[in-house]
Amino acid sequence: MANEVAEGFSIGVLAARTGVTPGVLRTWENRFGFPRGERATSGHRRFSDADVALVRQVLEVRDSGLPLQVAIDSVVRAQEAGEERSAFAAAAEVVAGVRPLRLHRRALIAASHAVEDECLARGDRSVVLGAFQLGHRYASSRHRWEELGRTAAWAAVVADFTGDADLDADLAASPVRCQLPGDSPLRREWAVVCLGESYAAVVAAWEVPSAQGPPTYEAVISTHRGAATAAGRVLAGVVRAAGAEVPPAAARLLDAAAPMPATSAVDADRTWLRALAELDPR
Repeated sequence: MANEVAEGFSIGVLAARTGVTPGVLRTWENRFGFPRGERATSGHRRFSDADVALVRQVLEVRDSGLPLQVAIDSVVRAQEAGEERSAFAAAAEVVAGVRPLRLHRRALIAASHAVEDECLARGDRSVVLGAFQLGHRYASSRHRWEELGRTAAWAAVVADFTGDADLDADLAASPVRCQLPGDSPLRREWAVVCLGESYAAVVAAWEVPSAQGPPTYEAVISTHRGAATAAGRVLAGVVRAAGAEVPPAAARLLDAAAPMPATSAVDADRTWLRALAELDPR
């Protein structure tokens, strides 16, 4: 029994647990390389609980109206993004030619508020995601994020909510509140992501370790859709791993197979003018 558990289970068990016949699963594997499973010492392909979850996600995305190939690609991309685990690294890789900035909290707050306010002002059914490091930092912005969540296609935040007596992780809340695992790089990261039909923006940063002085962050701030999407997929992957479902309307924005419109220069200018206005001492 121990060896059977260690090596996973057969495609027949996977079929029984997902409601997809073994023949269909083999066809998927031959055509799309999915589900992948692992090759056991016996030479047979074996599957795990993670494969069950992935097949179920594919069925859910396909049932939302997307073609099977697109559904499989979107689920696999989301899994890979979740494994990357760093929103900053994902965004920085897309805009590799842009040097990250060293910023203090005041500048990051201004940039984050600019993205949030632009998202609110547009009234789009956007995906809005955030990383707050600690639960009490989210609590200070909770009123803003609950308003974002009220009209968004989907909103979620991740943080370490342990030790916060007033605010727990809650996968049924709006925005979804997700507890970060103890080994997650996102525990040192700050992120705000907005993804809509015609607007995308991201603020992603990690806190530079320092024994003294105010906190300093290395940040990527961009209206490049690719950077925002990459960071958004990482955050969505963490929420999915915690057991929450991404609604089909949000999955379509996060996992779009076809290119979506870039953020216009006018929208980008308006966003960063909002940030400058907040930094103005008046």
